[in-house]
Formats: sequence, C-alpha cells, structure tokens
Amino acid sequence: MKSLWNDEEAGHFQSELALRAYTSRLLGGEKALVMYGGGNTSVKLQENGEDILYVKGSGADLAHVTEKDFAPVRLAAVRPLIEREAMSNAEMGAQFRAALTNPQAPRPSIETVLHAILPFKWVEHTHADAVLAVANTDHGERHIRAAFGDAVVIVPYHHSGFELAKACHDVFRREATASTIGMVLMHHGIFAFGDSARESYERMIALVTRAEDYLKSRGAWDIPLRFPPTQPASSQDMLAIAALRRDISHAAGFPLVMTLSSDLMSLAFARRPDLESLSQRGPATPQHAVFTKRVPMLGRDVAAFTAAYRRYLAENAPEQAERLPDTAPRIVLDPEWGLISAGITAFYADAAAEIYRHSMKIQSRAEALEAYASLPPREVLAAEIEYGGFEEKVRRSHPLAGQVVLVADALARQSEVAALLAQGAAVIGLDRDAAVETLFDQIGFLGIVSDPGDLRQSEAALANGVRAFGGIDRLLGGDALLQEMCRPLLALSPLQSE
Repeated sequence: MKSLWNDEEAGHFQSELALRAYTSRLLGGEKALVMYGGGNTSVKLQENGEDILYVKGSGADLAHVTEKDFAPVRLAAVRPLIEREAMSNAEMGAQFRAALTNPQAPRPSIETVLHAILPFKWVEHTHADAVLAVANTDHGERHIRAAFGDAVVIVPYHHSGFELAKACHDVFRREATASTIGMVLMHHGIFAFGDSARESYERMIALVTRAEDYLKSRGAWDIPLRFPPTQPASSQDMLAIAALRRDISHAAGFPLVMTLSSDLMSLAFARRPDLESLSQRGPATPQHAVFTKRVPMLGRDVAAFTAAYRRYLAENAPEQAERLPDTAPRIVLDPEWGLISAGITAFYADAAAEIYRHSMKIQSRAEALEAYASLPPREVLAAEIEYGGFEEKVRRSHPLAGQVVLVADALARQSEVAALLAQGAAVIGLDRDAAVETLFDQIGFLGIVSDPGDLRQSEAALANGVRAFGGIDRLLGGDALLQEMCRPLLALSPLQSE
C-alpha cells in the first residue's frame, strides 16, 4: 500500500482540523482499509485555553469527511472516564454529549475514550483487510508478532466502547515502548498514531503494508480467480431470483431488496471446495454480522438457513435480550449466481455486499496463511443485538423500504420516481431516452434505456432490474407487452401475501 500524501495538496489546508479531514479522506479512499461505517480518526487541539479532542462523528464516511464531521469534546471531561471500572455504552454516550463544546456537533465515535487516552496528537483507526487476514487465524497473535515485531501492541478482543477502551489502556500502559507506532485489536482492526498529520497517516500505511508483505511472503496474498462470469439471466433465472427474494423477505417478516454480484471474485469464492467449512466459521469482525448475519446462506434453501439461525439464537442469546435479530439471511453464496445480498433498502443491500467482499478476501488469505478463525458465536450475537435494530428504524421512517417499483416512461414521471425513492423504494426506471440512466444518482435507482414494444430490450431491462433489486413489486405505466412480461414477477412479490 502506498502513501497518498501530497505536499502541494496538504499545503492548501489552513488549519490542523482541515488537515485532519484531508488525511482521513486519504484513508477512506483506500477500500482495503475501510468498509461501510468503519474507521475513525482524531486530532487533539488547544482552543480557548482548553484541550479539545476532535474525533470523527459516528456514521460519517471517512472517504468524504469534512471539518464539520468531527465532534469537539473536552479532553478534561472524557479522559477521566477511563478510570471507571465499568460503564454502559448508553451512559458513555451521555458523557460524550455533555463534553461537547458544540451541542449541534455530530455524535462522537464510540471509540472516543480510546482516542482520548492515547498520548498522541493524531490517531488513525481502520479495519484493514490485510491486518485482519493476518490476525484472524488459529495462531493470530503469533502471526501479528512476526509481521509487526515491537511496532505494535496487541489487544485481545473486547466489545467496542468502554470495555475495549479499558483493555487498550491497560495493554498500552503495560507494553508500549518507544518503538510502538500502532495497536492491533484482535478481530477488530488497527490503530496508528503520531505527532504530525503526515507521520500518523503514513504509519498506518506502513503498518498495513507490513501485513500485506507478510501475507505475500507466505504465499497467502494472491486469490485465484478461476471462473468466467455467468451468462445474462434467463427468464427462468429471473423467476428463481424473485422467488428467492420472496422467501428471504417472508423469513425476515418484511420486504427486502436483493442484489446479485456475479463478478469473478464472488463466483470463485462461491465455488470453493471448502466453502461449507470456511464460510460458516463466522465474520471477520462481529460488527460485520449486523449487516451480513453471522454466516451466509449457501445455496437457496431458506427454510434450512432459518432453522439453523433459530438454533444459533436459542443457544447464544442472553436471557435479558429485549430484541433478537430475525432469522433471514442477508448474504447468499450460490455457485451459479455468485454473491447475493439483501437489505432493508438498496443502500443496505449494497452495504452488505461491500462488507462481504472484504470478508471473502480476509477469509481467503487467512485460510491460505494458516486457518481462518472467527470469534465464538456468543460474541458475534452480542454485537448483532447491541448494534442491530437499524432496519426497524428505517422502516418507520421510510414506508416503502424494501419494495421495488418498475416505472415506465420514467422521465415523464420524474416527480413520482423522486417520491418513491424518498420513501425508501428501489426504482427501475425505463425510458427510450438515454437521459434516464442519469436521472437520479443514487444506489436505489436504476435507469435503463428501453424502447416500448421492443421485446428484446424489454427482456434485457427486466433481467437487469431483477439482478439489481431482486424482483418487482409494483408496475407504474407501461404498455400491454410490458405488463404481460411483468405478470410472473409480480406474482412472486413478497407483498402478495401481505
């Protein structure tokens, strides 16, 4: 991995906070370092005689952060929290809000205490694929030591938040030396730190490069891609895809958008001879399971998957759990289709796919290094329970979440399409004018050029729409031919039983 630091670019930023946003974007632009909602950064500044920690706000995308995405908290208020014996994440969040110098600022990262207690001005935190591939093995700590030497301290797995900050504080205080430039959190990620923006950023790049080089030196870097892409979906494929979406949605209890990825990586992973063992060991980090579930479904037997997930919940859920995740899969691996992901909206289906693409690389390389290892199911379920629940919130605020609408003559119906998207629906927009392809620049919209009455174009449009979103629940407009072609797909909509 190469440093993207540019002296000329960096020179344009007039404040250290702007420079903090700049190096954060450099990290966020490297897909091998971050994934959806992952990673955070900070800088410690003096303002009006106070030491202020500017930490990335929760949920902000590192690839696009600006100064406004950082939460200013008083170090004098958050540093002493580490001396407590225990604290819930809810209480910790309240303490963070009280420590904000600007009540309108973003919600501080859950890792704020961890950033605060590290004795460095600049701190970086990523979930680098290469580091997880080295660490997530049967003898992960031994491999981390071999890869990094005394450049890092190693922290055993703890849940994000106060518990993790406490563990990091204890390990760092006990084991850090003058050579320490980073910290590896097992089954979580890596921290790097320094006294300048460039030093801190480039230490992260250097550490991740050492992990990459370690994997390469042991023949565990290159992932064979032996399979060609599949052919375009046939009419029977479209119906099978729609039926799978219906079954998964019924298992969840609400409609889900489903997308297919038949790229070389997905097909190769879905056809691994050891897939049944490798894929079922658990996620690379417990937080992955919030979007992907603990394990993917192999093949198309939704009933078998839900039965197995029900057993997983029964065996590992704490008695006091107020809410448990549903039993429907969010990731499907199929040797014919590749990677299938499901989500409450097209955005979340896409996020689940992105996260699982990271998992495929991590698991493949860890298995080649030694043997991929995840955490015990109980630890994974604890993260699902703690950080889940977002789908219910999305459904409350977006009444059409999970639904797929096909709109003919989309350019003439632009306001209707906008309303559907605003309510959470995924929209397939058809029009003979090529402007439909760029009508809305968001994940939930697919614009397709299709001439009404042209059977071949209509068939191709439906196939592309089904691969993008999993099926069709409603049709707006369209001639008799399109309506007839959509009829079998509409019959497989999960809304038919509602």
